[in-house]
Amino acid sequence: MTNDQRSRDVSRRGVLKGTAALTGTAAAAGTAGAYRDAIDFPLPAVQNDGEGRTFSLLGIVGGWMGVAPHEIDAVSNPPLRLIEGEQHRVIWTNGDGATHNFNITSGSAVGEGGEILESTNTVSEQGETVALEFTPSEEMSEYFCAPHPAQMRGPVELISPDEAHELVVHVETEAGEPLGAEVTLGDRHSFSNIAARPDPPEQAEDQQALARFDLLESGEYNLEAWTYGYEQVSETVTIDGGNQEMTVTLPPIEPGEPTTTFSMRLENGQWVGVSPDSIADQANPTLELEAGETYAIDWENTIGRGQPSGENRHSQPLPGHNFVIASGGETNEWNTYVRSDFLDQAGGEQTVEFVAKEEMAVYLDQAQLDAIGEITVQ
Repeated sequence: MTNDQRSRDVSRRGVLKGTAALTGTAAAAGTAGAYRDAIDFPLPAVQNDGEGRTFSLLGIVGGWMGVAPHEIDAVSNPPLRLIEGEQHRVIWTNGDGATHNFNITSGSAVGEGGEILESTNTVSEQGETVALEFTPSEEMSEYFCAPHPAQMRGPVELISPDEAHELVVHVETEAGEPLGAEVTLGDRHSFSNIAARPDPPEQAEDQQALARFDLLESGEYNLEAWTYGYEQVSETVTIDGGNQEMTVTLPPIEPGEPTTTFSMRLENGQWVGVSPDSIADQANPTLELEAGETYAIDWENTIGRGQPSGENRHSQPLPGHNFVIASGGETNEWNTYVRSDFLDQAGGEQTVEFVAKEEMAVYLDQAQLDAIGEITVQ
């Protein structure tokens, strides 16, 4: 077992509200990434919230941008796959302050024999969120924004309940205690407990701690579960014409006594080295490591929950700040190897221990990607 987590960009997008970190697939949606940074939009806690599905969309004049579940994340005007006969929910947020609404229509275009079957109010305030609950019917074929029907239009696909297989994953410690962890299934992503999210929403007392993946076709899937301080577990899951539920146990990592301890503090937009002398007073200093050796990072959050001031920054609530080690490349290509908890108090301190791997290339704070330094591993 290894501790490398193939984190996908969606796992960071839930963290990076208020930053300019969206690249890759988000760039394909034009300027949508910039609007996502400015908006504190809601995210469903799991793939669906019952038998039906919950979708989150961001509306801008250039098109609807998918947010959740993972299959539509960063997709422009994504297809909405709906389960026949079950109640669904679409949560959409006005991303640009233009006038928008959300409609679901039947076969032909409206005015050419088509009919609006479901509709929301029209809103013009950036950041305002509207929810629509409905049960899909066979006539549904498209969704669109009435003020911008050409640009903001996407397809609706109905799925038979017989084809809507679901996998529920519980993650536990070796002692059998529920564990908040990231879980991926193929190219889908969820959390075993919404408290594991970087900025968790409120959780009802009776809400189960689980990762849920729905609308799965029969076949084999690669499942990975991981959280900081525990080994990554990989398993092959076979879906064969029905729903499944499984439990994954994560063994703890015992890295051993650190050979070197680096001390740093997180200031406005950067890390500053404290010790040893080789990194003292350096901004975002390079950390030189040896593969297979254990290291510790002592770091202090000097800015609390705050977002550093600067061009193109927005005053949005952050979960705090943390320390992460990842591979190199573009932000949507990074693999995450170490990720600490978030600290939200000014003066808060934390120690992170890990075993160096050759793939490690950068360290950063997920809430402000200007604070990023290089790692060299020999």
